[in-house]
This record gives sequence, C-alpha cells and structure tokens, in this order.
Amino acid sequence: MKRYLAFVVGIAVLAGLFVISSDNYLLFHSVAELFSIVVAYGIFIIAWNCRRNLENHYLLLLGIAYFFVGSVDLLHTLAYKGMGVFSTGEFLQGEANLPTQLWIAARYLESISLFIAPHYMKRRVKISHALFSYSTVCILLLLSIFKWHIFPVCYIEGIGLTTFKKLSEIFISLFFFGSIIRLLQRRRDFEGFVLRFMIASLILSIASEIAFIFYVDVYGLSNLFGHFLKITSFYCIYRALIETGLVRPFDLLYRDLKKHEESLLKSEKQLRELNATKDRFFSIIAHDLRNPLISMLSIVQYLKDEREALEEGEKMRYLGDLDQVSNRTITLLDNLLQWAKCQTGDIQYDPAPWRLNDLLLEGTGSLEGYARNKGIHLEVRAKDDLKVLADRDMITTVVRNLVSNAVKFSHSGSEVVIDTETRNNMAVVQVKDRGVGISPQDREKLFRIDVPFSTLGTSRERGTGLGLILCRDFVRKHGGEIWLVSELDEGTIFHFTVPLIG
Repeated sequence: MKRYLAFVVGIAVLAGLFVISSDNYLLFHSVAELFSIVVAYGIFIIAWNCRRNLENHYLLLLGIAYFFVGSVDLLHTLAYKGMGVFSTGEFLQGEANLPTQLWIAARYLESISLFIAPHYMKRRVKISHALFSYSTVCILLLLSIFKWHIFPVCYIEGIGLTTFKKLSEIFISLFFFGSIIRLLQRRRDFEGFVLRFMIASLILSIASEIAFIFYVDVYGLSNLFGHFLKITSFYCIYRALIETGLVRPFDLLYRDLKKHEESLLKSEKQLRELNATKDRFFSIIAHDLRNPLISMLSIVQYLKDEREALEEGEKMRYLGDLDQVSNRTITLLDNLLQWAKCQTGDIQYDPAPWRLNDLLLEGTGSLEGYARNKGIHLEVRAKDDLKVLADRDMITTVVRNLVSNAVKFSHSGSEVVIDTETRNNMAVVQVKDRGVGISPQDREKLFRIDVPFSTLGTSRERGTGLGLILCRDFVRKHGGEIWLVSELDEGTIFHFTVPLIG
C-alpha cells in the first residue's frame, strides 16, 4: 500500500510539472534543477557529517563529488536562457550556450565520479586531497567557460547542438554504463535496496543524456523529456543514499559494521559448535577410551594373579577378550587421530591406482582375529579384476570401520561378507552383516554433521559414531556416496562407491 501511494504521488508530481512546463517552461526547469541540486547537497551533508565513522568511503567520495556537481548545476540553472542572471554577449555564442556548457561540465564531473567511486569501497579517501582535486577541476572548468572562453562551444543559436556536445553526451553515457558494471562487480558490498536504486538511477541518467543529444531548442520537447528523466534519476539517488542514510543508516552508512557484526555472530556460532564438538571429543577420551583400557588392565591383572589356577581353555578365552578389546581401542584411537587431522586440515588426499581387492584385504586383515574370537565368519568376496582410483589410507580406514562395526554388532555364529559390484563407472563395496540392525530413528542420525558423535545400536555394544563420520568424509573425497539398508534383528548392509579405472 505504501509503495502504491508513493507511486501515485510521484506520477501526480510529474504530471504537475508537465502542466507547469506548458505554461512556464523556465519555472519548470528551475524546479527540476533545484530538486537535483538539493539531492546533491543532501548526499554531501550526510557523507560529510558521517565521515569519521564511515568505513566504506564510496559514499564519502560521492558526497564530496555531488557538492561540486550541485554547485555547477546551480550555476547552470542561473545561467539558463531567460533567467537574466549572467550578461550574454558575443563571447558566449548566444544565450543558450553558457547553460549548455555548464550542463556538460556538471555531467562529466558526475559520471566520472560515479565511475571511480567503487574503487573506494575498500580504500580510504584522503579528504583534503579529494577537496583540493575537485576544487581545482571546478575552478579550471569555470575559468575556461567564464574568463578564458576556451571551453568548447556546445550550442549555437539557429543551428543547435555542436558535435562536441553530442559526443560528450555519448562519452558521459559510457561512464554511467561503466559505473553500472562496476557496481554489479561490487554488489556484495551493497544492501540490495541501495544497489537497485543506484543502478536504476544510472540507467535513467543514460536515458536522459541520450534525450539531450536530440534537442534543437532549450525549450523543446526533447529537453523536457530529458529533464523528467533527470528528476527520476535523482529521485532514485535520493532513495538509495539520502532516505536510506536517514531511515536505515546501518544499510548504508554502517554497511561494513553490519557485515562485521554478522560475521562475528557467525564466528560465535561456529565457536559454540566447536566447543560442543571439543566437549564430546574429550567425553570419548574420558569414557569410551577409558573403559576399554580399564578392561584390558583388569584382564591382564586377573591373568597375572590367577595364572596358576586357571585352566588353559580359560586363559585362551581371557586372551581372546583382551585381543578383542585391544582391537576396538586401536580402532577408536585411529579414528580420533584421523578426525583430528580432518579438523586441522592436515590430512592429505592422495589418490592412486589400486586393485580394489587388495585394499579390502588390507582393511579387514587386522580384524580377522577379532571376528574369530567372537565366533563370526569374515569373508571378502570382491571381484579380483576391479581397479580403482583411491587414497589407500582413506579407503582402508573406511573398510576397517565398516567391518569393525559389522563384527561388533553381529551375533556369534553369523557372518560378515564384503562384496562388490559395478555401477556407472563406480565400484560399489557392500559390507553385509546379520546383526542387530539399526532402527529407523537411529538411521536418520547417521552421517549427520550436527550429530557428529552419535551413540547408536540396541545391544550392549556401544559406538561413538565417529568412525561413520570419517567414512562419509573419506568417501565423498573420492566423489562417491555412502548409504545403508537395515532392518532390526535382520542385519545391515553398508554401501559405498569408489571411482573405477578403465
């Protein structure tokens, strides 16, 4: 509703100006130019008063530039044909040439300033240098027009626009167009609202300059149309810089501060997540690593104290338990070290050609004793001729973790099978067990970034979930995917893919 009302008011204002122009063109021209002058000075006032707090000096440079643009436009308004402020003579090539020269001077100042301003998005403007430069340029331009009479003639009575004036409008339009490109290149440094209105203003400015190429009379229709375009162009600048600077200053004046604040909030969130991960990491060390170590120490101490009383079969059973616990502890330590390397970026992905069967046998080799002690048959049925492009350490880690989990959650007397197939230039590795299975709610937690150390399973065997996170990351390093199919009390099949060679 508010936008609709603003649109209606804008149309009404333009219609009123059109009526004024038909009755008193000089009044229309003065109102149109004074509007742009007020906007130009408004940009300067906001930029100047905020100069000590501005980190983005794009606005500061534009503020200084528009002070001088507005001043030259004011002279252009006073010099317009019929105002009678400046005396006209032979040296001015008629009454219409002076305001046309001042118009071109102002447009060059404006277009070049808009073109170079994005350069100062990340750089600081030396205010004294900027003021001196703009003052010098403006003084030289005004002297060339009013005193030295060397500024090229722009309008000749009875003939119309000169070639210099027409070419200047084209060059000015090119500067405006270049400003659009530079703004789009820097679009991430602008609030969307500000960027849209700035680009709209530049497009309207180009249209205005094109309209001024074709007029033959300072009171003509083309001139009228060009001034309407200029009014709407400066209205867009007003919306982008003045209204935003007053109503929503953080979107304009303190855009960098807002971005720093958002970045800080994001960093704080990441820090909280890192602290939560760190706490869980130490929980694993304190609990999941401490328990098996205590178990090993207890078994060793018991064997030491009762070595004479125990029968050979009992000793072998305890040694089997010791082997089982030690294997689980080694796997956990290996996972912790690999995970730590992933977090610090120290782990290297180094793919090379490998026979897939060799990698599977290497990954399962250390688990044969573990499986045997649990009464589980472990078998690799992979095709012998498959070659893959893989990082040896990563893939053997994936295999070791998946097979270790399969053995851990399988019933005594069952089997764990590692099989392969091919699909779409990928080798698909399958780790099958006939264990306790994974419930649907636990399946949703697997491989999730926000639940990095889940404790899953329905048996007395407990897991940290860290190994599966490593499996997911390592498989994705190879451009593959990992997934599972599982039913409670029926078993689980983990699948992961590795790129084939040949």
